[in-house]
Amino acid sequence: MLLLLLFFSLLGSRAFPIEGGPETTPTMAHTIVWGIEARSDCAGMAERTMLSIVRSCLLTIAACVYRAIHQNIPDPEAGWWKRQAIRAKIAFYALVAPEAVIWWAMRQWIGAKEVAGQVNRVKPELKWTRTHGHFAQMGGFERLDNRRVLHPHMLVKLLKNGQIDVEELARVSTKRINDSSKGDILSKGIVALQTTWFVFECLARLHQGLALLELEVVTLGFAVLNTLTYAFWWHKPLNVLCPIHLRILPPPEAVTTPPPVSGSTTTSNNPPPTFPGQVVNFASAEENAPLLDSVVEVREKRGADGVVQVAWQTVVEGIESVLGSVITVWEWIGAVAEDIKKDVKKDVWGTVWTRLIKGPFLAVAWPLVELVGDNEVHDDATHVSTFYGMDFSDGKWLVVLLSSCFVGMIFGAIHFLSWHSTFPTHTQLLLWRISSIVLVAEPFCLALAEVLAKIFGVRDVSFGSWEEVLVSSLFILCQVFGPLAYILARLCLLFLAFRALHNPPPIAFQTIPWTTYIPHL
Repeated sequence: MLLLLLFFSLLGSRAFPIEGGPETTPTMAHTIVWGIEARSDCAGMAERTMLSIVRSCLLTIAACVYRAIHQNIPDPEAGWWKRQAIRAKIAFYALVAPEAVIWWAMRQWIGAKEVAGQVNRVKPELKWTRTHGHFAQMGGFERLDNRRVLHPHMLVKLLKNGQIDVEELARVSTKRINDSSKGDILSKGIVALQTTWFVFECLARLHQGLALLELEVVTLGFAVLNTLTYAFWWHKPLNVLCPIHLRILPPPEAVTTPPPVSGSTTTSNNPPPTFPGQVVNFASAEENAPLLDSVVEVREKRGADGVVQVAWQTVVEGIESVLGSVITVWEWIGAVAEDIKKDVKKDVWGTVWTRLIKGPFLAVAWPLVELVGDNEVHDDATHVSTFYGMDFSDGKWLVVLLSSCFVGMIFGAIHFLSWHSTFPTHTQLLLWRISSIVLVAEPFCLALAEVLAKIFGVRDVSFGSWEEVLVSSLFILCQVFGPLAYILARLCLLFLAFRALHNPPPIAFQTIPWTTYIPHL
């Protein structure tokens, strides 16, 4: 990452404006070459080149969607390629749905406080901080006996049961957690400084009446959200790969009844006698009576070839059972084959819908559902999921939802800065406006649906009264069609932002001199 930043910095240092030569006439409005710029109408003014604009935008976007993301600890057995694939997946959704990343960061920020508070209530001597809560929430603790992750609920439960050594857990200090992190104050400060400088530069240009390119408007939205993301994840370790192992102590032994004395009389509380080679479930004497009678009966038949007869009868019954199972399986296969034939003949369009439309849509949209609502971890899991965040009360959940929706509406409204920009065609201008409206409408409808659901007491999607119809329609619009429309709008804005670079207005290359003295990349 640092080498990439250095490369762009050196490349940008060679890009400088030069005065127009004899071939530049006053009638020429603007001549742009990547890295070289010739202008005749703004001579003597501070200027910037196209390469410096694109470089600063791409570096800021890369810092927002790659470096600023604090992911959970991946599967310890995952290879390098799988870990990079997970990072690429997170970066993709941070690029197309940055508001969902804000929601994820806010959930983990509140969840870290919840974890630390629960641990401190159980064991006040540990004095856990939000860093400890983030570390436990991201899968930082693992059982030493079976290498299973200790998710927050399991960790608190074992602490209550006294199955975790408090002294061993106390040695996991904040310094030890930060030592395993790949990010420190310097690296985080560089990313925060770059995004903050970009926001100040854009605000200064708007105050001076200078134009912003569409790519700068898109990057400004990322920079604003990145500031909030960094604030929520400031105490979360970055790129931790190995969890800390904890020994699990055995549970307190339960009081057991001493075994009966040898030679004592069998009572109702003592197990009945057994025969050699026979396993009996000692539930009660009444339940075991038929089994004991059959064993005695077999023992009595041994003198008259009873063992041979019983063995032959057992073999015959086994063969009949196997043949019956084969016939049942064969009939089931035939029924399934007939159903497949009927489906192929009558539901060809259903197959096309499932394979070509529904499947790809779920593959793209389902991670968004996980990004905003993944709060479960199985007890036998080796790691927490990619977008895991601890669950909390409904009241806090509604506050986080409304806050993230409000932030999402601000992010969409930032794109309105290019509402009256000059696009090559009117169609591109119309697409930009529609996509910007979609970015604002999707979080607004989601927040409205949640508020109405709380007011009317609607819990599930149903179509009884008019209140249920209204709320259910909003939920279907936001959760079924909303993600697809939102992703398409985000991709459309990114495409139009790069498409508009070939014909920028001349005023876009004027710069504010004092912004160049602020350290940035």
